[in-house]
Amino acid sequence: MCLATKREHSGGLINPSFKRQQRNNKCGSEYACLGHLVNLIPGKEQQVEISNRSVTTIGRSRSCDVILNEPDISTFHAEFHLLQMNVDSFQRNLINVIDKSRNGTFINGNRLVKKDYILKNGDRIVFGKSCSFLFKYASSSFADLENDDGSAGPETHPSKNGDDVFKKPQIGAASSQNSIIGSVPKKTIKTKPVSFFDKYLLGKELGAGHYALVKEAKNKKSGQQVAVKIFHAQQNDDQKKNKQFREETNILMRVHHPNIVNLLDSFVEPISKSQIQKYLVLEKIDDGELFERIVRKTCLRQDESKALFKQLLTGLKYLHEQNIIHRDIKPENILLNITRRENSNQAQLGPWDEDEIDIQVKIADFGLAKFTGEMQFTNTLCGTPSYVAPEVLTKKGYSSKVDLWSGGVILYVCLCGFPPFSDQLGPPSLKEQILQAKYAFYSPYWDKIDDLVLHLISNLLVLNPDERYNIDEAMDHPWFKDLQQQNSVSLELQRLQITDNKVPKTYSELSCL
Repeated sequence: MCLATKREHSGGLINPSFKRQQRNNKCGSEYACLGHLVNLIPGKEQQVEISNRSVTTIGRSRSCDVILNEPDISTFHAEFHLLQMNVDSFQRNLINVIDKSRNGTFINGNRLVKKDYILKNGDRIVFGKSCSFLFKYASSSFADLENDDGSAGPETHPSKNGDDVFKKPQIGAASSQNSIIGSVPKKTIKTKPVSFFDKYLLGKELGAGHYALVKEAKNKKSGQQVAVKIFHAQQNDDQKKNKQFREETNILMRVHHPNIVNLLDSFVEPISKSQIQKYLVLEKIDDGELFERIVRKTCLRQDESKALFKQLLTGLKYLHEQNIIHRDIKPENILLNITRRENSNQAQLGPWDEDEIDIQVKIADFGLAKFTGEMQFTNTLCGTPSYVAPEVLTKKGYSSKVDLWSGGVILYVCLCGFPPFSDQLGPPSLKEQILQAKYAFYSPYWDKIDDLVLHLISNLLVLNPDERYNIDEAMDHPWFKDLQQQNSVSLELQRLQITDNKVPKTYSELSCL
């Protein structure tokens, strides 16, 4: 890499503590500009231009490409290595930092323990204790890489919300953030990816799961607060996880519904020579999960449960019409967008709490979702144990009916505060309870619950999926029509007196343990 410093505006002098070793090759000829180091020390504002030369050395030695004269800088302190990586169909020219020092090289306040690190836009680099820089890639740091068939990468599309910060990819596209950088007449239009860190500032952690953690982030241009699902680091050649990410991205980009969390963006970020991390940028829902609401209130009122469950079914109906099975429906994946009361004159739009005007259900976390073609079945074992359908546990082919089973469990939990299947209610074991569809409506918890609700749940928690309600049958149930008990349904539902040694603990009680 070749380097060039920017002279200070005052007097045109170069700060003597930050020197440049002249090279025979100039940046503008044989080598292209890859990025810049911007000095952050007050009074020493200078800029070093980094080219795509294979290695750039930094240290006190006069033979280094960048000479730093501070006493805590080692003779050969660090090296910048040009790293060319094929990341999700794009050739990226990146800089890999290798620490060679005694006093350390620090990135964003963290010492390079593993001795090397791939630089990202906006990284703060401190050599030793006194030499502080901001790193920025040049726009040309992303090389164009055509597809195998000679066509260019994915096209760009208008954003969902009119903000050109958000670009929606075509289905099957590896990255949703691309901008057109040029064209070959009568052949192709090439695109380049944009790094997540170019567009967003990461914030605090919001939660963590088996596959990923979720953090808050802010769009640098619009200021919009978003949620970012960051998958755990993986090998760049891990095809199984690459396939999972593509499936999830493809599914979410097809989903446009008020009861589904919207995907805004997706990225693939290199973190080492062989590892990558994948990012999903989602709309941020600030009012918590259905699970938290149940824990706080112990159980929900019947009218409240009905309004929330109807929205859940509406969202599931949309997914099933797209041949999408969620496969991990549970209260933790049901987010709530709550409109709070601002004054006493506002009219409520549903059976909500006194300080709430309206609640919108948002189905989240498609980490286990899978796109299935019509009349096809999937055999992957997944989901959360208390909520999975029997056919999932037996690893038999299953369909969208698994989401109806999970919905039945959620409705049961909403109304009494604990799940119908649990080890607390054993024997038999949790798994055997599900495989036998062995559950009951226990007294006194269900004594005041409408028989129509029990009838609906009983037709959702059916062992044989062929006999289980489908989404239309569930939504057409008399309970949603506010009908009184009529001949339309046969009600022979009993409440079971629970034995003292099997008294279940509600989620509220368990949260206090």
